Amino acid sequence: MLISVQYLRGLAAVLVLIHHAIHKQGQLSGSGGEWQFGVSGVDLFFIISGFIMCHITARRETTARDFLWARFKRIIPLYWTLTLAALAVYIVSPDMVNSSGGTTTIINSFTLIPTGDVFLIQNGWTLSYEFLFYLVFAMSLWIGRDWRLSAVAAALVAMVALGALLKPGDPTLQALTGQLLLEFVMGIGAYRYINQLQHSRALDVGLFITGIATLVIGLFINHVGNRVLWYGLPYALLFAGFVSLDAVVARAGVGLISRVLKKIGDASYSIYLSHPFVFSGMGVVIRKSHLHMAPSLSIAVMAVTAVCAGYACHEMLELKLERWIRSLFSSPTLA
Repeated sequence: MLISVQYLRGLAAVLVLIHHAIHKQGQLSGSGGEWQFGVSGVDLFFIISGFIMCHITARRETTARDFLWARFKRIIPLYWTLTLAALAVYIVSPDMVNSSGGTTTIINSFTLIPTGDVFLIQNGWTLSYEFLFYLVFAMSLWIGRDWRLSAVAAALVAMVALGALLKPGDPTLQALTGQLLLEFVMGIGAYRYINQLQHSRALDVGLFITGIATLVIGLFINHVGNRVLWYGLPYALLFAGFVSLDAVVARAGVGLISRVLKKIGDASYSIYLSHPFVFSGMGVVIRKSHLHMAPSLSIAVMAVTAVCAGYACHEMLELKLERWIRSLFSSPTLA
């Protein structure tokens, strides 16, 4: 386990969480409010995913079937469980699900097919991109190891290029050819830099600092013109530099803050999926207690509560589902 990757996973989840907390606060107070930079956590997640798929298959041969089954077992049980919970809420009180608007799709909430409608767990849309990437990556497993990553990167770039050329109007085709797929390519590039290229400590630090500096500039831009350029590329530089320094990061990570950051990283998937439920419930509490009149405190309370609830979801549901699935199926899995 790379501790640096766990830290970045936690960062990605918290960024998205804070973005949604600010949006929820705006709804509660009626004053609006967005923190556009928070959406960049999704871009970081995609880069991490591109790297991780390379990392877990680098020294272990697997078939396309086993690879996809491992991804399914890792992602779907928790997602479907929470989607069923969201469906129950939706049946009783539709307004409590996806209060931001849009047409909610029940079937595609489970199939993850992007049609332009909103999933019961709205941020589940990112899993549509994840599984598209997994499919492309799985097909590459029939190719020799020397050419595998190049083939995945080329296929994803070709899909994005096709989308830019044809400009499809269909939402499904837009997702299949969306620019966000390039962030998985950036994750592959980061893997190659870290594991296959010679690089100095100075270059690692330089990439890390350059990534941070570019992201700081992005903080002052409310609506970036191209998120892959303004978020994806800087995160790829930051990621490549930071993970290259993993040994240093691991030696430095001995205090309470480091342990907390690692725990958040471990629970990042649960935090990411569960925080809409927390915000929905907390919205009622905050409004009745008039806490929404103090925006900063309201946002902080929602964020801390969502992180704690997400960690509880990880310990009490996600890990137990994983153990239960593992007990049902004894085939080898990829972490």
